[in-house]
Amino acid sequence: MTKDSKIKLTSIKRIFIANRGEIARRIAQTARKLGIETVALTDKPVAPSFLADVVTKFIHVPEETTQIYLNPELMIQYAKNSGADAVHPGFGFLSENALFAELVIKSGLTWIGPNPVAITAMASKATARVHAEKAKIPCLAGLNGLDLSTDEKKSLADLDQFAAKTGFPLLIKAAFGGGGKGMRIVHKKEELADNARRAAAEATSSFGSGSLIVEKYLAAPRHVEVQVMGDKHGNVAVFGDRDCSLQRRHQKILEEAPAPEIPDHVRAAMHSAAKGLTSAVGYDSAGTVEFLLDETDRNDVKFFFLEMNTRLQVEHTVTEEVFSVDLVEWQIRVAQGDRLLPEFSQLTPRGHSIEVRIYAEDPGTNFFPTPGPVRAFVPAQGLGIRWEVGMDTVDEITTRFDPMISKLVCTAGNRRQALELLAQTLERTLFAGPRNNIQFLIWLARHPRICERPSDTHFIASNVEASLKSEATEREALQHDVKSLMDALEGRRVAVPSSTTHFFGGLATHANVTLSAFAREAVPSTSAPIATSSQIVTHVTCKYMAWSPADPRSISRYGFGLYETGQSTAKPFSFVVFQSHDRIEYWLGLKGHNWVTVDERTSSTGSGGTSDQSDGMSAPVPGKVIQVNIEIGSSIEPGQVLFVLESMKMQFEVKASKAGSAASILVKQGDQVTAGQALGEW
Repeated sequence: MTKDSKIKLTSIKRIFIANRGEIARRIAQTARKLGIETVALTDKPVAPSFLADVVTKFIHVPEETTQIYLNPELMIQYAKNSGADAVHPGFGFLSENALFAELVIKSGLTWIGPNPVAITAMASKATARVHAEKAKIPCLAGLNGLDLSTDEKKSLADLDQFAAKTGFPLLIKAAFGGGGKGMRIVHKKEELADNARRAAAEATSSFGSGSLIVEKYLAAPRHVEVQVMGDKHGNVAVFGDRDCSLQRRHQKILEEAPAPEIPDHVRAAMHSAAKGLTSAVGYDSAGTVEFLLDETDRNDVKFFFLEMNTRLQVEHTVTEEVFSVDLVEWQIRVAQGDRLLPEFSQLTPRGHSIEVRIYAEDPGTNFFPTPGPVRAFVPAQGLGIRWEVGMDTVDEITTRFDPMISKLVCTAGNRRQALELLAQTLERTLFAGPRNNIQFLIWLARHPRICERPSDTHFIASNVEASLKSEATEREALQHDVKSLMDALEGRRVAVPSSTTHFFGGLATHANVTLSAFAREAVPSTSAPIATSSQIVTHVTCKYMAWSPADPRSISRYGFGLYETGQSTAKPFSFVVFQSHDRIEYWLGLKGHNWVTVDERTSSTGSGGTSDQSDGMSAPVPGKVIQVNIEIGSSIEPGQVLFVLESMKMQFEVKASKAGSAASILVKQGDQVTAGQALGEW
């Protein structure tokens, strides 16, 4: 009997999406194209509009939490109760959980992902290293399968022994999952045990397993990955490579395809290694084999196996763009038993595609998350622009999940064009919400070093201060224009009659309501010229929408316009007016920067951000207190870790900025705190 005769062909009718946000939308879009129904979870009274137009059915839960999405039995129960006949895990959560895949299959549902045996072999970085070594793929010196929960004393002893043999620095990371969670760089022996415990705690919180691996830390590598796809008939296709070297806190922030400036023989060797490893473990879905590229000697570039992600990658979009292939479609088709197309082996990339991840985070505080309400998010559109959106136009970024706002993918004929398109698109995008990395991404896309060639994984950490100085300089140069436009915005009433029927929600790109911007009545219009003391505002349009079900009295009105002076061409700007029962916020956007005045100018800030932490005793992020390391009256040294908070599945240290002693402790372990909340007093 041949292998093919054992393949059970199936026809998927309804997919339960065991995930949320932008990947849930991405899966639903492809399923809809294929005529397949989808089911997703929501905790909102009305399903979020960014999903409502593509998802067939919603299951309402009391509250969306990571615990729900990490519960295999509960996910399967939801799937079966919804009438689904297949499950797609997306990425993150249970996507690389072999037990979940096995339970899905045993329950009679079709699993849209690699078989459990392949996941078991490769989902753990520890076992993946073993398979890579067997396949004679170069690997860095490493320690596999460190599990502190089983025997902490022995595990730490093994870690000490490995460190003594290998030397520092070392990299500790979660054996399961990715995204930089559960990852620590250790430079000396005294930091080893504590960092291992922290990494294990983050890994458990994010991926349900505290298993770790440890490797020799490579000083300045590039991060390059190869996209593979296997079917159930033993065929494997390679869809090129991606460079993911631009990272902060070990998390990717800019990814591009194809990976630039790799010698042909090195590229071919990486592709061959990825394909061989995929075949060796009987892999049968979309996956990614990741490598570290060592360019210390440009004449002798080396690569080392890093891990294999047994799922769809966040950055799969750039591969889809340059190869004109829908990877989610082929995940579904492979799950149904279809063969990969023979012509896949002949495909070559066309053009260049770059993705950036837009986060609610503050580059000035080591990219700490900055959750909060979003008054309006309106992505700029155009040729070569693709958005992967996981939120509504008016929404909120919570502390329960990753603070990613959206992904932007720009594709052009070459790398420089794609980078410039990226910068221009971000400048034209309206985001009125918490402090974010949009301006940082614009700076990154136009940095001469990045435009010249891809950098190593340490570029961002080494250049944050330069980006912040550039941002401050540009904001100062725009102050005159900002004042004039703010005067125009605040000086005109922009109220909507209570009887209006023009409230709507959802993705801004689907909106079709155009009303006058600064007019005194809500009269349909596409232009509202306004003269100010020194500028003319022209071609202003405004869209109106409801704010929050929790407070139906609040609304956001947003729009775009052009302004010009006698000495310059017209320049674009965006604006938002948010009004609730107790406040009015006026937001202005220029060149990717935001300004906001609140309560009719009773207070004013920049574009969001974290609170003043000069006393070293306030919470940098909202979250849960998991450690209190001081007592009243205890002596405190500068840089000492006073508190540890957990927020968005990551741990944040609150360090003392000065020497002294604690006069009072205002929180205890387990307390929930808000950003800026006092944790103690000197």
